[in-house]
Amino acid sequence: MRGKKLLACATACAMMATASAAGTFGAMAADGLGGFAWSATEGYQEGTTGVTNGADSVTVSFADTDNGTSNAAGFYHNFDGADWSEYDTLSFTLTNESASDISFAAAVNTGSSWKWHQSDNITVSAGASKDVTLYLKAEEWWYYDADTQTNSLVTIADLYNVQRVNMMIMSTSETATVSGSVTLNGWKLEKSGSGEVVEPKDGFYVDGAVLRDANQNAFEMRGTNYAYTWYKWEGNEEATLKEIAAYGANTVRIVLSDGQQYTKNTAGEVANLISLCEKYKLIAVLEVHDVTGKDDANLLLNAAKYFGEIKSALIGHEDTVIINIANEWQGNTNTSSWESAYIAAVKEIRDAGLTHCIMCDAGGWGQGYVTVRDGGSAVLASDPEKNVMFSVHMYGTAGGNATTIKSVIDGIKTRNLCLVIGEFGYKHSDGEVDEAYIMEYCKDVQIGWLAWSWYGNGSPVEYLDMSSANVGGTLSADWGEVVVNGKNGWKETSKVCSVYADEPITTTTTEPAVTTTTTEETTTTTTEAETTMAEVSTMTTTTTTVAETSTEAGETTTTTTTQTVATLYGDVDCNGVIEINDIVLLARYIAQDQDIPVISAEGLANANCIQDKNVDSSDLTQIARYLAHLITAEELVVTDTTNN
Repeated sequence: MRGKKLLACATACAMMATASAAGTFGAMAADGLGGFAWSATEGYQEGTTGVTNGADSVTVSFADTDNGTSNAAGFYHNFDGADWSEYDTLSFTLTNESASDISFAAAVNTGSSWKWHQSDNITVSAGASKDVTLYLKAEEWWYYDADTQTNSLVTIADLYNVQRVNMMIMSTSETATVSGSVTLNGWKLEKSGSGEVVEPKDGFYVDGAVLRDANQNAFEMRGTNYAYTWYKWEGNEEATLKEIAAYGANTVRIVLSDGQQYTKNTAGEVANLISLCEKYKLIAVLEVHDVTGKDDANLLLNAAKYFGEIKSALIGHEDTVIINIANEWQGNTNTSSWESAYIAAVKEIRDAGLTHCIMCDAGGWGQGYVTVRDGGSAVLASDPEKNVMFSVHMYGTAGGNATTIKSVIDGIKTRNLCLVIGEFGYKHSDGEVDEAYIMEYCKDVQIGWLAWSWYGNGSPVEYLDMSSANVGGTLSADWGEVVVNGKNGWKETSKVCSVYADEPITTTTTEPAVTTTTTEETTTTTTEAETTMAEVSTMTTTTTTVAETSTEAGETTTTTTTQTVATLYGDVDCNGVIEINDIVLLARYIAQDQDIPVISAEGLANANCIQDKNVDSSDLTQIARYLAHLITAEELVVTDTTNN
């Protein structure tokens, strides 16, 4: 069906290009959506019966419009080669004044050949309004290739040469038509980022697409899922968590029950689990498993209430605990239902006085990533703490191949939402999984992942056990070895959260000598958990230290401090992107603004583009020149030779 629609649209492109040559299109007007005059399409998409331009709005009426196969209601504005290359999003509000649900899509025509790039369809209920945001640089635009007669998801080509925006109203039914009207208003073309500086919190918090710990450092989860509630009868939770940590995990997602389906876990049990995780330097992600695959919003709300009931175990551990409200709530992928249910669930947790970072699983048994992609922003915006992250589970549907994996992750990160792959395996009932690419791409884009699961899977998916037992087992060759010792596995990429890091500064005093020396060395430290398992390969962390020894009046003082190495020059807020926010933050820092959040050591290292001993206005100017495209990335970093 989509092929037929895009073929019709591709044909329309040729008609538009011809019309453009004849000079028949309108110019900018005072009235109309975005200040542009919009018109009904002619010769295609002829379901439109009227277009009325108002103050920053356009109202479109239509009759007997089908699902887009032959008679959509189309309207457009011609932009005559406008340069949109600096913009990331196009947004507006669409109000459906009809008595029936409608489907909406937009197309951006670019380049001299008027290439047609069409968005996914967006459903708007009868009488409802919806805020629509289109991500111009995301790989989620449908393009029909007339030569191969195929359509595929692409990024918009030639954004510097936008010819036309075409919008379409369609029926949501394959058989019934719709009539009525819609109004669009509030047109905005914007660059990514709000320009706001995210205030640090006492625990984990989201900074755009980045998860930060209480020390303001970016944190990437590397861990597994532990089926505690089903195996608590073994009484070996300490040994289990100790073993998981010894293998190299920095996070464990723990299966709990709120009593709706399994035996309810008490606040005392949860407090013990948190204490053990902290003992072995693991971050605890706590989830209720009772509502898996359920569509009843009341069951999700009950799971949220459970965390309020056990808040005595949670408060004070905001820096080591993340609340994952429920495992895979919602079997379907109805974004509107998912969005409203999670808004209510987040409110329930906040009303209980909990300020922890909250994690929400995608619908569709965790694999329906569209619920997060299209509904996550509203859930985050509803939270007074603005501290919600999201989880997608990757099996055969969401993780079956590299193209899908990349599309899922990029689509969510493009919306500036914080993401973790909360579960994945190497195969499942819905097909094979490209687990190697999940681990590789997560490393590349700096997001976390948690393998499913440590032990305890029943038939027929027992192959997803990483270990043959909760304690003292053997890692499975196909799964456990891959996660722990494989390429991009725990041993290669897992780092203990900085909230557990020991202070790196030591001072010693000794007797005589009359020397002053400065040396640099690389030291390797062994984790505490390593000594508990001789069979586990050595897990190390490497830090660069500077030891300075000075002697005066027969007394020698040695001070050892850790030097922080820059990860991305210009990225002052350490969110992985060089943008205007970095200039704002650095300018306020240089001006000694007392109200800004503390810039981390990593951020200051990133700011020092003029590599001298100071972070000052010269660094600010250098980053500004880079953002203004006056210098290249290679020219951003300058070695200062006058102030060494």
